[in-house]
Amino acid sequence: MARTCVFCGAGVGLTREHVFGDWLTRIGLDLSPVAYGAGPLNRLMRGYGAGRPFRQTVRYACGGCNGGWMNRLEEVAKRVLTPLILGESGSIHPADHGAIAAWAQKTALVAMLVSPEDDRARGYGLPESEYHQLYDLRDAMEPLPDTQLWVGRYEGRARTASVWVVPLVLKMDGENELDQPQGYAVTIVVGQLLLHGARMTTVDLHLELSTVLGWAELWPSSRPISWPSGEPVDDATFIAFSEGTELRGTTPHLALRPWKRATALEESRAVGSMVELPTLCGEHVVYYPLVLVDEAVHHRFYAFITECECEKAYLIETELDGAHFKEAGTPGAIADLYGTLPGEGYVIEDDNGRFCCKRLLNRLERT
Repeated sequence: MARTCVFCGAGVGLTREHVFGDWLTRIGLDLSPVAYGAGPLNRLMRGYGAGRPFRQTVRYACGGCNGGWMNRLEEVAKRVLTPLILGESGSIHPADHGAIAAWAQKTALVAMLVSPEDDRARGYGLPESEYHQLYDLRDAMEPLPDTQLWVGRYEGRARTASVWVVPLVLKMDGENELDQPQGYAVTIVVGQLLLHGARMTTVDLHLELSTVLGWAELWPSSRPISWPSGEPVDDATFIAFSEGTELRGTTPHLALRPWKRATALEESRAVGSMVELPTLCGEHVVYYPLVLVDEAVHHRFYAFITECECEKAYLIETELDGAHFKEAGTPGAIADLYGTLPGEGYVIEDDNGRFCCKRLLNRLERT
């Protein structure tokens, strides 16, 4: 993107816009240093060091936007969401639904600008039209058309604040995945508040969604919301949840799925009795037993931990279409996360040695 305001197109007066509003540093949250990072879903995030939370900024918004309509959204968010972020029971009045949904969308759009321009030039991020359309709705204080949003509770410990944007595709029964996504899921964590939704970006594509977790719908809705409601999300279920796997459409034979090119690991290959799998760093490979592929065909899925030569540990889960990255970090942190996964431990022994894994409950059992 050129160095103009990504929202209104102004070429002067660019300012620093916080990914998360600075007001979050003054409401009583833990401000211990946290690690910053950003990047494509199927690659290791680029680290941006550590520091106090809610300090990360981008220089892509002009002073008029930053101090005008964007600030008005932050003021509504501060007034309405503060008790929820701190884990206190609360409510959201229908008059504030549109502004909170627009705040969530604005936050996701700004977060996508953290990554370097070369990453976005290769397709990581959201189209410029999303920014322009949200600016056009600035006076209405509503999100973009064909946006749905729910509000729930985060009970994990790994995230003080986080934004995930996952491309989505519509898939008919028996049909191949389309070449381009038709929308995207947004997941925002701040303290104990979790906002989750989807926007369909394909013109004239209207899809009514629901979530199986029993959360209150924030947008479009005209009903008062009491918080918390429905099932909470913890660290063991966060990654799969953020991919929109709990969203359901009302149209038979039409499913909403994460766009595989954005969420799956690179193509693997069989090497004897093992599967060779490229790691997220893009430089190394790891191996897991080929028998787990056959298990996946029969809808029996497993999780396992592996480590590459970068000394980075990975949590990987098998699914019908292959192995999927779920988390990366230090060996100790990944081992702790693995331990929280519900399932039964197995040891596979062959000429390659012992391989430890855990058979997972199926998605219906896990939710």
